[in-house]
Amino acid sequence: MKEMIILGCGGHARSALDTIEALGEYQVRGFVDRPEQKAFFYRGYKVIGCDDDLQGLYDLGIHYAFVGVGFLGQGDVRDNIYERLKEIGYLIPAVIDPTAVTASDVRVGEGALVGKGAVLNANSVIGKMTIINTCAVIEHDCRVGDYSHVSVSGVVCGGADIGDHVFLGANSTVFQGIKVGNHAVVGAGSIVNKDVGECEKYMSKIVSTRMGK
Repeated sequence: MKEMIILGCGGHARSALDTIEALGEYQVRGFVDRPEQKAFFYRGYKVIGCDDDLQGLYDLGIHYAFVGVGFLGQGDVRDNIYERLKEIGYLIPAVIDPTAVTASDVRVGEGALVGKGAVLNANSVIGKMTIINTCAVIEHDCRVGDYSHVSVSGVVCGGADIGDHVFLGANSTVFQGIKVGNHAVVGAGSIVNKDVGECEKYMSKIVSTRMGK
Protein backbone atom coordinates (compact mmCIF):
# COMPACT_ATOMS: atom_id res chain seq x y z
CA MET A 1 0.00 0.00 0.00
CA LYS A 2 1.23 3.52 -0.81
CA GLU A 3 2.48 5.40 2.24
CA MET A 4 1.23 8.96 2.74
CA ILE A 5 1.59 11.92 5.08
CA ILE A 6 -1.02 14.61 5.64
CA LEU A 7 0.10 18.22 6.01
CA GLY A 8 -1.79 19.85 8.87
CA CYS A 9 -3.87 18.29 11.64
CA GLY A 10 -6.88 20.61 11.84
CA GLY A 11 -10.47 19.95 10.86
CA HIS A 12 -9.85 19.88 7.12
CA ALA A 13 -6.96 17.45 7.59
CA ARG A 14 -9.12 15.15 9.71
CA SER A 15 -11.90 15.23 7.10
CA ALA A 16 -9.36 14.38 4.40
CA LEU A 17 -8.02 11.53 6.54
CA ASP A 18 -11.49 9.99 6.78
CA THR A 19 -11.84 10.05 3.00
CA ILE A 20 -8.32 8.71 2.44
CA GLU A 21 -8.99 5.82 4.81
CA ALA A 22 -12.24 5.03 2.99
CA LEU A 23 -10.46 4.85 -0.35
CA GLY A 24 -8.20 2.05 0.89
CA GLU A 25 -5.32 3.00 -1.45
CA TYR A 26 -2.98 4.69 1.01
CA GLN A 27 -1.48 3.96 4.39
CA VAL A 28 -1.34 7.23 6.30
CA ARG A 29 1.80 7.35 8.41
CA GLY A 30 0.74 10.46 10.31
CA PHE A 31 0.44 14.23 10.22
CA VAL A 32 3.09 16.87 9.58
CA ASP A 33 2.49 20.13 11.40
CA ARG A 34 4.14 22.78 13.58
CA PRO A 35 6.48 21.55 16.36
CA GLU A 36 4.04 22.70 19.05
CA GLN A 37 1.52 20.15 17.69
CA LYS A 38 3.81 17.20 18.42
CA ALA A 39 1.50 15.87 21.15
CA PHE A 40 -1.53 15.81 18.81
CA PHE A 41 -3.21 12.38 18.51
CA TYR A 42 -6.30 11.47 16.49
CA ARG A 43 -7.76 8.05 15.73
CA GLY A 44 -4.41 6.36 16.12
CA TYR A 45 -2.47 8.93 14.11
CA LYS A 46 0.02 11.43 15.51
CA VAL A 47 2.21 14.28 14.31
CA ILE A 48 5.39 12.62 13.07
CA GLY A 49 7.28 15.70 11.97
CA CYS A 50 7.26 19.35 10.93
CA ASP A 51 8.04 21.10 7.65
CA ASP A 52 11.76 20.67 8.24
CA ASP A 53 11.28 16.90 8.22
CA LEU A 54 9.63 16.65 4.80
CA GLN A 55 12.82 15.73 2.95
CA GLY A 56 13.74 13.13 5.56
CA LEU A 57 10.31 11.52 5.43
CA TYR A 58 10.53 11.36 1.65
CA ASP A 59 13.97 9.76 1.90
CA LEU A 60 12.45 7.14 4.21
CA GLY A 61 10.18 6.08 1.34
CA ILE A 62 7.01 8.06 2.03
CA HIS A 63 6.38 9.48 -1.44
CA TYR A 64 2.72 10.52 -1.22
CA ALA A 65 1.40 13.59 0.55
CA PHE A 66 -1.90 15.41 0.90
CA VAL A 67 -2.33 19.02 1.95
CA GLY A 68 -4.83 19.07 4.80
CA VAL A 69 -4.50 22.79 5.45
CA GLY A 70 -7.84 24.31 4.50
CA PHE A 71 -8.57 27.43 2.49
CA LEU A 72 -7.10 30.34 4.45
CA GLY A 73 -8.56 33.27 2.55
CA GLN A 74 -5.98 35.94 1.89
CA GLY A 75 -2.81 33.90 2.39
CA ASP A 76 -0.83 31.67 0.09
CA VAL A 77 -0.05 28.95 2.64
CA ARG A 78 -1.56 26.16 0.54
CA ASP A 79 0.35 27.35 -2.53
CA ASN A 80 3.64 27.36 -0.63
CA ILE A 81 3.09 23.91 0.86
CA TYR A 82 2.23 22.49 -2.55
CA GLU A 83 5.34 23.98 -4.16
CA ARG A 84 7.57 22.70 -1.34
CA LEU A 85 6.19 19.17 -1.69
CA LYS A 86 6.63 19.20 -5.47
CA GLU A 87 10.23 20.42 -5.17
CA ILE A 88 11.04 17.46 -2.95
CA GLY A 89 9.31 15.03 -5.31
CA TYR A 90 6.13 14.08 -3.45
CA LEU A 91 3.15 12.79 -5.38
CA ILE A 92 -0.02 14.69 -4.41
CA PRO A 93 -3.11 12.80 -5.59
CA ALA A 94 -6.63 14.11 -5.89
CA VAL A 95 -8.81 12.63 -3.16
CA ILE A 96 -12.47 11.94 -4.00
CA ASP A 97 -14.74 10.61 -1.28
CA PRO A 98 -16.49 7.34 -2.19
CA THR A 99 -19.86 8.98 -1.47
CA ALA A 100 -19.30 11.70 -4.08
CA VAL A 101 -20.95 11.36 -7.48
CA THR A 102 -18.73 12.21 -10.44
CA ALA A 103 -19.44 12.00 -14.15
CA SER A 104 -17.06 9.81 -16.13
CA ASP A 105 -15.54 12.75 -18.02
CA VAL A 106 -14.92 15.06 -15.07
CA ARG A 107 -11.28 16.14 -14.67
CA VAL A 108 -10.01 16.69 -11.14
CA GLY A 109 -6.62 18.31 -10.60
CA GLU A 110 -3.71 17.25 -8.45
CA GLY A 111 -4.22 17.64 -4.72
CA ALA A 112 -7.92 18.46 -4.94
CA LEU A 113 -10.40 17.19 -2.35
CA VAL A 114 -13.96 16.25 -3.31
CA GLY A 115 -15.93 15.77 -0.11
CA LYS A 116 -18.79 13.62 1.07
CA GLY A 117 -21.95 13.75 -1.01
CA ALA A 118 -20.55 16.21 -3.55
CA VAL A 119 -21.74 16.04 -7.17
CA LEU A 120 -19.53 16.78 -10.17
CA ASN A 121 -21.50 16.68 -13.38
CA ALA A 122 -20.56 16.10 -17.02
CA ASN A 123 -17.58 17.81 -18.64
CA SER A 124 -16.60 19.84 -15.58
CA VAL A 125 -13.01 20.67 -14.67
CA ILE A 126 -11.72 21.05 -11.12
CA GLY A 127 -8.33 22.71 -10.72
CA LYS A 128 -5.37 21.57 -8.67
CA MET A 129 -5.51 21.96 -4.89
CA THR A 130 -9.18 22.94 -5.03
CA ILE A 131 -11.68 21.94 -2.34
CA ILE A 132 -15.19 20.84 -3.30
CA ASN A 133 -16.71 20.49 0.13
CA THR A 134 -19.51 18.38 1.60
CA CYS A 135 -22.64 18.20 -0.58
CA ALA A 136 -21.44 20.89 -3.00
CA VAL A 137 -22.73 20.64 -6.58
CA ILE A 138 -20.69 21.47 -9.68
CA GLU A 139 -22.99 21.21 -12.64
CA HIS A 140 -22.18 20.33 -16.27
CA ASP A 141 -19.53 22.20 -18.25
CA CYS A 142 -18.22 24.21 -15.30
CA ARG A 143 -14.65 25.17 -14.57
CA VAL A 144 -13.41 25.72 -11.02
CA GLY A 145 -9.86 27.05 -11.01
CA ASP A 146 -6.79 26.20 -8.95
CA TYR A 147 -6.67 26.68 -5.16
CA SER A 148 -10.37 27.53 -4.95
CA HIS A 149 -12.94 26.36 -2.41
CA VAL A 150 -16.62 25.62 -2.94
CA SER A 151 -17.99 25.40 0.60
CA VAL A 152 -20.59 23.11 2.09
CA SER A 153 -23.73 22.87 -0.09
CA GLY A 154 -22.46 25.48 -2.54
CA VAL A 155 -23.95 25.22 -6.04
CA VAL A 156 -22.22 26.15 -9.28
CA CYS A 157 -24.74 25.97 -12.12
CA GLY A 158 -24.07 24.80 -15.65
CA GLY A 159 -21.35 26.49 -17.68
CA ALA A 160 -20.15 28.77 -14.87
CA ASP A 161 -16.48 29.68 -14.75
CA ILE A 162 -14.90 30.07 -11.30
CA GLY A 163 -11.38 31.49 -11.23
CA ASP A 164 -8.31 30.67 -9.15
CA HIS A 165 -8.14 31.28 -5.38
CA VAL A 166 -11.90 31.89 -5.22
CA PHE A 167 -13.91 31.19 -2.07
CA LEU A 168 -17.62 30.39 -2.41
CA GLY A 169 -19.33 30.40 0.98
CA ALA A 170 -21.69 27.76 2.32
CA ASN A 171 -25.05 27.55 0.54
CA SER A 172 -24.00 30.09 -2.08
CA THR A 173 -25.26 29.71 -5.65
CA VAL A 174 -23.57 30.84 -8.84
CA PHE A 175 -26.03 30.99 -11.74
CA GLN A 176 -25.44 29.32 -15.08
CA GLY A 177 -22.85 30.89 -17.34
CA ILE A 178 -21.61 33.34 -14.70
CA LYS A 179 -17.90 34.13 -14.37
CA VAL A 180 -16.29 34.70 -10.97
CA GLY A 181 -12.83 36.22 -11.23
CA ASN A 182 -9.65 35.23 -9.42
CA HIS A 183 -9.44 35.93 -5.66
CA ALA A 184 -13.13 36.76 -5.25
CA VAL A 185 -14.87 35.85 -2.00
CA VAL A 186 -18.60 35.03 -2.15
CA GLY A 187 -20.38 35.16 1.19
CA ALA A 188 -22.46 32.34 2.62
CA GLY A 189 -25.98 32.15 1.25
CA SER A 190 -25.27 34.52 -1.66
CA ILE A 191 -26.88 34.26 -5.07
CA VAL A 192 -24.49 35.37 -7.82
CA ASN A 193 -26.38 36.23 -10.99
CA LYS A 194 -23.90 38.73 -12.46
CA ASP A 195 -20.25 38.32 -13.36
CA VAL A 196 -17.74 39.11 -10.62
CA GLY A 197 -14.53 40.66 -11.92
CA GLU A 198 -11.03 39.51 -11.08
CA CYS A 199 -9.73 40.94 -7.82
CA GLU A 200 -6.26 42.05 -6.92
CA LYS A 201 -4.38 39.32 -5.05
CA TYR A 202 -5.20 39.40 -1.33
CA MET A 203 -7.60 42.31 -1.89
CA SER A 204 -10.62 40.10 -2.51
CA LYS A 205 -13.99 41.47 -3.47
CA ILE A 206 -16.63 40.15 -1.08
CA VAL A 207 -19.93 39.32 -2.71
CA SER A 208 -22.52 38.98 0.02
CA THR A 209 -25.75 40.25 -1.48
CA ARG A 210 -28.47 37.90 -2.58
CA MET A 211 -28.93 39.89 -5.79
CA GLY A 212 -25.41 39.45 -7.14
CA LYS A 213 -24.69 43.22 -7.26
